[in-house]
Amino acid sequence: MEQELFIGIDIGGTNTRIALIDDSGRILLVRKVPTEIGLGTPQVSRRLAAECRSLMDAAAGFFGRVVAVGLGAAGRIDAARGMVVFSPNLPSMRDYPLAAELEKNLAIPVVLENDANVYGIGESWVGSGKDIENWIGLTLGTGVGGCLILGKRIWQGDGAGFAGEIGHMTIHPEGPACACGSKGCLETFSSGRALKEGVAAAIAAGTLREGPLYESWKNGSLTPETVYRAATEGNALAQALFDRMGRALGIALASLFNVLGIRHAIIGGGVSASWDRFIGPLRESLARHSGMFDPKEVSVVRSALGDDAALLGAGELARRAARESRRQ
Repeated sequence: MEQELFIGIDIGGTNTRIALIDDSGRILLVRKVPTEIGLGTPQVSRRLAAECRSLMDAAAGFFGRVVAVGLGAAGRIDAARGMVVFSPNLPSMRDYPLAAELEKNLAIPVVLENDANVYGIGESWVGSGKDIENWIGLTLGTGVGGCLILGKRIWQGDGAGFAGEIGHMTIHPEGPACACGSKGCLETFSSGRALKEGVAAAIAAGTLREGPLYESWKNGSLTPETVYRAATEGNALAQALFDRMGRALGIALASLFNVLGIRHAIIGGGVSASWDRFIGPLRESLARHSGMFDPKEVSVVRSALGDDAALLGAGELARRAARESRRQ
């Protein structure tokens, strides 16, 4: 008997991952392509359509057919119109009807949601959050995404197209400029971009003039992974950048725990692979700012799904869309 399959897509600032997913939350195939947002959103849309068709063809090899597609993208989302309203990390997607265009091209339901929300949906479906009623989600990548899971459901606020934008909480009002237009957001301290910009700032200030970090910056190969390797090898600047990251995360989580009165947080995203470099400073900062709660009672853990959380959340969105389509 032919099984129903789903496509989950995670559109990142640098790369896009596309997966074929079954009804139990198992990834059957996954592909990774450069997002290349600089080429324009129409080109990104055409590439996504081509990749989806390829996976739709591949579904036959798993005795199935693709019945819906779920998309996760950073920024403010108008899910009803299938549109990215605004994205600091994907600026040319502004007001582009990405999901609606893909749905027309593929002739199956396509749904769009904020990338951090789909991360939360994935972790709640088959990950670290599956047995937790209320939790805070953070994704550390090019930027910092966030979501709130309350009563095992994504909190959508007043339906304004954004909620849980934890990366744009102000940590230090006189801090670095953020892509959102503000200053001192969590994202300016605790993201992959923040690590790279921290190295660039040290070079501009003349405090970093040689060594692997300097050479990587000079030849254009500097990545968050480069900074992580330098930190593990004892580089003082790299270690200081991860300490800063952890302290900022601790301040943000302490504020959220105080406001919401909940005890759990799950951290994912590619930069969370540097967990051992920032979790100590995070926990110290959390304890220092825990005025309304006992820090021993809270739980801050890593994503169980790693890079696959947003893919699986997008797949679960597609699964829900297929069910809704059948009901209608």
